[in-house]
Amino acid sequence: MLLSNIHLPKEQQTAYQRWEMAALFSETAPPSAKSEEKNPSLAAEKLSLMLESNRKEAYQKGRQEGWQQGLEEGLQKGFQAGLHQAQEEAAVSERKFLALSSAFQEALRLADEKIANDLLKLALDIAKSMLKTTLCIDTTKIIPIVKDAIHHLPSVQQPARLMLHPDDAITVREHIGEELREEGWHIVEDAHVEAGGCMIETASNQIDASNATRWKRLSKALGQPGEWDDESSDEQAA
Repeated sequence: MLLSNIHLPKEQQTAYQRWEMAALFSETAPPSAKSEEKNPSLAAEKLSLMLESNRKEAYQKGRQEGWQQGLEEGLQKGFQAGLHQAQEEAAVSERKFLALSSAFQEALRLADEKIANDLLKLALDIAKSMLKTTLCIDTTKIIPIVKDAIHHLPSVQQPARLMLHPDDAITVREHIGEELREEGWHIVEDAHVEAGGCMIETASNQIDASNATRWKRLSKALGQPGEWDDESSDEQAA
């Protein structure tokens, strides 16, 4: 078609010219669209690829979101489980500590008691040794012992006998012999009575003021029962 025909009025153009120009100006659709219109299978394939791409994109997005959500939930559950376990372990440790502390306190108490008992026993052993030595050296120590034994009698009923070791009998006669005779006492020398002690017999009473008996009473009162005679104590223990 000649360029000069472009400016011709429509009614002056031939049918061929009109078709040619219309065809020229109507070709606005892209070649691919025309190809798809001419080939439906190509359009279907393109649609399928687009859907597959969208599906993969959605799958990846969902997978990423699911992974992130699972990670957060896992971390939260792990934290709660770890916290719960830590609390249980702390409670167990606290109970063990309290039990250990109680056992330690009990051990200290028993140790204190044992030390106190050992010290008391040692003190009694020392006192007994010193007392035996004193009684041997100073025979006048028998005087207050005799007076104390007589004092515990409600009354003196004849016959009244005071049994003493021969050495103590001499000392008693020298210091309070006259006084005892006036009260009706008869001094009897008995070698079986240990020096430092005495035995009293009346018509209605008997008093054992021997060293062994007096020591047994004293040690029992202090919670440390023991014997005055170490050999006797050893034999009983055996």
